[in-house]
Amino acid sequence: MTARPLLSSGALAVWVKEPSPGLFFWVVTQASADAHTGDVCIDASDHPYPTHDAALRVGAACLKAHQATADAALRYQPTYFTPAAAHRPALTGN
Repeated sequence: MTARPLLSSGALAVWVKEPSPGLFFWVVTQASADAHTGDVCIDASDHPYPTHDAALRVGAACLKAHQATADAALRYQPTYFTPAAAHRPALTGN
């Protein structure tokens, strides 16, 4: 696996390629925000699989893992809280 960080909120897709007969590789891509740029490779298999179905199943699991990571990052909302500031006395007009 050669994972790369997600670039944007573009849709993810899994593709199975057969560069040689009987050797199947999966590729996870992300749709580019720019219409003139092709899809970006996010992850790909390091070794071939014996069947199209086997490659597709592993690629789909990888896509789901990337999507879950992206969803978790979107849900994470950092809070900026300084404990010392919470205990400071309020300033008064005089």
